[in-house]
Amino acid sequence: MIEQDINRIIVFGPLEISKGSCTITLDEIEHKVSPRSMDVLIYLIENSDRIVTTTELLHTFWSSIASDHTIHKAIAELRAAMGDSVRRQRHIKTVPKRGYKIIGDVISDSAAKERGLRAFAQRIREDFELANLRQWAVGIVVLGVLLSLAWFAKSEPRINRNDAVVIGIPPFGFESNGDDSNQYMVNGLTNTLINELSNLNSISVSAMNETNFNASTSRLNNADSSSALSHVLQGTLIQADGQLRVLINLVRTQDGIYEFSGRFDMDEGSLFTIQDAIISNIVSAVEIHLDDGHRANMQAWGTDDAIAYDRFLKAEFHNAQFNPDDWQKAIDFYQEAIALDPSFISAYLGLSTAANNYSVFAKINEKKRLITLVAQAHRSISAIDRHAPSLDLIRAIEARLAGNEYRQEESMLREQILSGTPPEFAIPHYALLLMSARLYDEAERFLDKTSELGPFEISPDEIWSYRVTLLPSAQAIAARKLQLQERPKHIGFLGEVSRDLTVIGRYAEAFPFLERQRLADSQGPSAQLSKLIVDIARGEITRENAPFLIKTDTDQDSHYANGIASLMLGDLQAGSYYWQSIHPLQKRWLLNLAHIQEIYLPKALVNSHDYQTLLETLDVGKSWQRTMMEGVMALEEVTGIPLSETAADYYQRDTFMQPNNLWDVNIWPADSSIAKLALNQL
Repeated sequence: MIEQDINRIIVFGPLEISKGSCTITLDEIEHKVSPRSMDVLIYLIENSDRIVTTTELLHTFWSSIASDHTIHKAIAELRAAMGDSVRRQRHIKTVPKRGYKIIGDVISDSAAKERGLRAFAQRIREDFELANLRQWAVGIVVLGVLLSLAWFAKSEPRINRNDAVVIGIPPFGFESNGDDSNQYMVNGLTNTLINELSNLNSISVSAMNETNFNASTSRLNNADSSSALSHVLQGTLIQADGQLRVLINLVRTQDGIYEFSGRFDMDEGSLFTIQDAIISNIVSAVEIHLDDGHRANMQAWGTDDAIAYDRFLKAEFHNAQFNPDDWQKAIDFYQEAIALDPSFISAYLGLSTAANNYSVFAKINEKKRLITLVAQAHRSISAIDRHAPSLDLIRAIEARLAGNEYRQEESMLREQILSGTPPEFAIPHYALLLMSARLYDEAERFLDKTSELGPFEISPDEIWSYRVTLLPSAQAIAARKLQLQERPKHIGFLGEVSRDLTVIGRYAEAFPFLERQRLADSQGPSAQLSKLIVDIARGEITRENAPFLIKTDTDQDSHYANGIASLMLGDLQAGSYYWQSIHPLQKRWLLNLAHIQEIYLPKALVNSHDYQTLLETLDVGKSWQRTMMEGVMALEEVTGIPLSETAADYYQRDTFMQPNNLWDVNIWPADSSIAKLALNQL
């Protein structure tokens, strides 16, 4: 990007658009969008005199295999940042069956500023040559008046006072089956709610009393109040059998329509804890329903229940933290969202992605529970809509959870890609399978075909981390450390950083990451793997003191880690014992990690016939590689990605291609402390 583009600022109506930082500022609030979406917005602005077709946008910004859905996501992201919605198209207009058109005019554009200033200066010089100073001054005044009139004529009218959101809150009602122990909560709820809602900038709040509100009819008793209030928020606290339920309704005063209703159930307990939970949810729900942008996002995710949407957003946050405790919290929040809105497909899908992420690092018994959760989500989505596009993703997740069904997964993904309109996850999933078959060059080019995910899509993929996996350790460390600043308990990144630091001999620096992973990993297998690798690399575990070399360990959750540790110490027999005993649900570790972690093994062992026979026996060796090579060749007509010359040569010679051919041969630590240690103990 040239400097002029990096610093380009466009003022478009109430929006300030920064191309370099990919931000859109509205009402002094900065919204980040993806670089691709920013490019689309700039393109629409630069072509504001016409309708831009979806085909034109696809050809300009995406690959030939992208679908219209990719554009819809980008437009949805832009609308969310610009305060737009599908129902209220103020800045980007959808022209059905044709494309999109920008609405409004650019007020200023810094890219044209310098050019405009030069032209303006030239006009001034010419005008001074053609007219005297008095004529020039009169012209300036006239021009100013005309510009002002044009500005006011084109500008949108200000929101008048009658459009303001003013919520009246009458005292909550109370109902019980004779136990009135919580009646004192009613006034506290009402007063606290008035206080909390008053902190929202977008609304005003008015306390009401029994005289000007009839709870039985949800109508105002005073006509004067009706002109001042746009909504009334009424609530009832119900107590029965040790349970509390709060019902709320947001009623529009103009016509008595219920804009939304909510329900909160909880056990009796601490007054303040219950009150805070109720208030927090009501405030979130009201804010979502009364804000066009939030409401549009909620509906784009597929629900009209603001409380379910609030739970969904909490679940999304915990899912992204990437550790077992947060994944369980995410699952709990997704389940709460589903209980509130049983037709909320995105919540079922979110639950499945959290279960998928959790499963990668979980013990076998926990994996079984997660498989059951995803199967239930699959049945629920099928009951709602048996043609739902998300069912493809659920099936892919189920194949991954099974651990040993990666051949079925490859066949399914291949078919989807060959269709020409694959789901978003198909290309990156296939790239991950290519890595497992050591086709790194091809995997990198498949990842280059992936489009950035939009704001209304859930994916179980860490596409960014897939790309980092292709980097040598020294480069990957910096990238993962940067990500850990945002997600400090990400057990995948913590483990990978500690292991990468070990590859380059920086053991002391690896210890803090190792300890952080241990604290964040309540399941344990991933933390155990990292500790074994670091301890063996620095000489704490040797062939003389390694208990796992006895091959008496019956803990199947430890089999992959004990196998890699045995191989690091040069004991192929012990390594084979553990890997051949891996539980089917843990087979995914072998597929996804073994090829990466060969960098820790003695070079002589990796190149040995016995080791390659072991990989073939486990179906992660030459046969699997040839399957994926044939997959690349079968997909070339659609993807445009051929086998690399190196891979094609190995395929023709029917031999196994092992080292990462993206890396310079000198990157492999043939003389590092890890390799030396293992070689000396053979």
